[in-house]
Amino acid sequence: MQRTLTVLNVAEKNSIAKQVSAALSNNSAARANSCSNYNPLFSFPYALSGTPCEMVFTSVAGHLMELDFPEPYKKWHSCSPLELYGAPVVKYVPQDKKAIERNLKEQARKCQWLILWLDCDREGENIAFEVIDVCKKANPRLVIKRAKFSALVKRELERSVHNLGLPDENLSKAVDARQEIDLRIGASFTRFQTLLLQEKFNWEEHGIHDERPVFSYGPCQFPTLGLLVQRQWEIQAHVAEPFWYIYAMYRAPEGQSCVLHWQRDRLYDHVIATILYETCVEAPTATVTKVDARQKLRYPPLPLATLSLQKEAITHLRLPGERMMKLAEELYQEGFISYPRTETDVFDPAYDLKALVREHLNDARWGQHAQRMDSGEMWAVPRGGGHDDHAHPPIHPTRWSAPDANQGWQPDKRRLYEFIVRSFLASCSKPAVGFETQVEVAIAAEAFRTTGLMVKERNWMEVFPWARWGGNDNLPVFSVNQTFMPTELLLKEGMTHAPPKLSERDLISAMERHGIGTDATVADHIQKQLDRGYAVKDAAQLFAPTPLGEALVASYHKMGLSNLWQPTLRGAIEHNITEVARGLRPKQAVLDEAVQHFRGDYIAAAGKQAMMMEEVGRFFGPRAGGGGPGEAAGALPPGEPIGACASCGLYLMLCKPAEETPFVACSGAPLCRQRVYFPRPTQTADISNQPCGTCQLDRGGLRKICFRLRRAAIPPGFDAEMVACVLCDQRFKDLCEACGTARPAGQRGRGGLGGAVAGRGQGRGAAPRGAARANGRGGQPGRGQRRQRDSDDEEERGRPRGRGRTAPRGRGGGRGSNARGPHMCPQHGQPCLVLISNSAGNPGRAYLRCAHPSEAQGCLDFAWEDEWNGQGGRTEARGRAGNMGHGPRGAGRQQHGGRGNAGGRLMNAATGLPLDANERSCFKCGQNGHFANVCPN
Repeated sequence: MQRTLTVLNVAEKNSIAKQVSAALSNNSAARANSCSNYNPLFSFPYALSGTPCEMVFTSVAGHLMELDFPEPYKKWHSCSPLELYGAPVVKYVPQDKKAIERNLKEQARKCQWLILWLDCDREGENIAFEVIDVCKKANPRLVIKRAKFSALVKRELERSVHNLGLPDENLSKAVDARQEIDLRIGASFTRFQTLLLQEKFNWEEHGIHDERPVFSYGPCQFPTLGLLVQRQWEIQAHVAEPFWYIYAMYRAPEGQSCVLHWQRDRLYDHVIATILYETCVEAPTATVTKVDARQKLRYPPLPLATLSLQKEAITHLRLPGERMMKLAEELYQEGFISYPRTETDVFDPAYDLKALVREHLNDARWGQHAQRMDSGEMWAVPRGGGHDDHAHPPIHPTRWSAPDANQGWQPDKRRLYEFIVRSFLASCSKPAVGFETQVEVAIAAEAFRTTGLMVKERNWMEVFPWARWGGNDNLPVFSVNQTFMPTELLLKEGMTHAPPKLSERDLISAMERHGIGTDATVADHIQKQLDRGYAVKDAAQLFAPTPLGEALVASYHKMGLSNLWQPTLRGAIEHNITEVARGLRPKQAVLDEAVQHFRGDYIAAAGKQAMMMEEVGRFFGPRAGGGGPGEAAGALPPGEPIGACASCGLYLMLCKPAEETPFVACSGAPLCRQRVYFPRPTQTADISNQPCGTCQLDRGGLRKICFRLRRAAIPPGFDAEMVACVLCDQRFKDLCEACGTARPAGQRGRGGLGGAVAGRGQGRGAAPRGAARANGRGGQPGRGQRRQRDSDDEEERGRPRGRGRTAPRGRGGGRGSNARGPHMCPQHGQPCLVLISNSAGNPGRAYLRCAHPSEAQGCLDFAWEDEWNGQGGRTEARGRAGNMGHGPRGAGRQQHGGRGNAGGRLMNAATGLPLDANERSCFKCGQNGHFANVCPN
């Protein structure tokens, strides 16, 4: 006995699965629940090419998978935006689609065939391969078939199921290429714009109330915005100019009239226009020189493609494109119209169009016209527009809807359905016939013309009331050589006008002309301009850019990066993607080419951030405390490159701020946080001709820096002049640790490292060995400051950090504060403060102190780290207690041994110097033996 074939059928939406199963089963399909609440099962017996089978229908909900970066690259501060151009991408099933995935796997295990009923366009083909990927993991032996259909009506669905084909992988690859290009480019430039501008300006000035706005970039979105900004600039640049023209009008004795239009149209020279007018006034008799009367045809509209439907609906129905597409999708899913996303505007000759016309014979609104078409009186083969995507026919009605049957429809939905029906009937009707007369007249030496038109047969215009055709149907009767005297002959003045703002129809036409987006996405790109706050639409449905939209486009224009806002490059990418869909080019080649173009633009934009700050600053004022254009806002002072940045690929610059210590920073700042701060004794720093033999040899090497230091401020063993690599030279790092680092005023308190790259210069790991520790005031150890590091990344704040290399040991030599973990206060059980002495007697020597805010003096007030046994402190070792027996301070108290006592003389434990009556004293703590600038307290 032959086993019954079980066939899994997957549609793009549950409504389509329900429609198709009902049509193929004659409404006898059994419904059952699945593990996905919104994707039930419909099953019924069927015969495929004579083979009995059990058909099981289910659905997905649009795309089953998402394309994204893996976890290390998802967070904005986890990497430089430049790294996104080479970062891996993954396609996965998101959490909210897991139930659909389980449903597909469960059903695939029970079936032998898989028939894909996804929409027959590129996106549908891509979803089909997502479904194949999931189902084949559960059942690798599945036989894959593809159903291609254009309307959810029984005859079309039965034709499709008996003519199954195979899915087209090239169409799916084209979608994959577009998704990856948009992901890499959109994510990198969105992060670039947002991180650079978000906290710098007062966005509320122009109605942006989000405290931390995100400035989205899309490779189709910005060329669309560029069209609006370009028109805005043309309007702003227009200067009204006066012109003059000769106006003539004739009214015949019989009552007919006409306006005679001057062949020159207009002149911008008033003197010449006046001279020509005076010649006409001197000889005002008009002579007819030519009369051309002929029949004229007005052809019916072309069959509807997606973009033409959008433009016509916007013009005649006043429906926004996005709204219209949603209503058209509803009509398609209910089986009233064909698939609404198509580039085809020509009907296949084998298509039975008259059968569609017969659906409407009894309609009270257009039934009479349909009857005349069915009889042949009004029928004409529809014209073709020359576009065929070989997937779907033009948009047309597939089923009649009586007026009383669609009362539950929204008014806009009824109007759209009526427009599609009337447009289809009009496209299959005879052309309108008119009689046009063109007359040419001479007055003196000047030529004039007028035209009259009389419509004889309206034909298709009878069923399409939105059409307007006509001219002057009251034209006087003229003959050649006839003469007459003009009723009016005047010299009139006019003014030129700026070009109008773009309407949605104009914008769609411009996007279609430049190849921005596809027929299915054009409306979405336009709507995003409004949603993102880049454009507004006024009461007349005309578009204009907002200050934010204009500021962003103006920034890239000033940078000289036209690819980022003009449609040329995007049009070329769309053309290449189309070639992938046709199998003419490999996907990876197109992907690499597009990514390389935009990667170069990103590097150029990152190197010109100051221009963006300056340009946006023309539209928005600075935010309080957020800075604005300038170094405090993240822009760098002038500098010279010393080599490539290991993190983002831009340049490390030797920056020399006015009257401050130089430093090294990445030209991609503030997006790239690479910084190297120099020792505080630095007087000058210049780029040497010596390359580093270790760093970045694959990128041309890193040039060393020539330092000139203040000799009195550097410890013994260091030269006042040195040439060092700021990334790998250990002498340079040791000097930074011994003397501390100096930072520009605008950078203090931002975290970072001295003597090493701040942030992620060597990757995502810990700071390089020997990196100097930084504190919250500027990273300068050596003044009794805590050993701590501030994070450069907001997302990393609060995470525990490992300690860097310990401070250089003083005379006694320390073990290092992290040799055995943190030192714990015996009384409070919390880590002690670890501070560094910067005195001449004990340079770099670490000492401990209780961290309790109020009880530190009664607990562990002072103890050398290398002598502490963990049991208690020696408060008398501090300067104010080391004065025992000399004067009124501490009289009668005993001085403990150790480093505070040398040969019976009282010594300063923090400095190692004797305490004499005439010793210098500190005005901060009152202790002798040091000044306030090196106070260890």
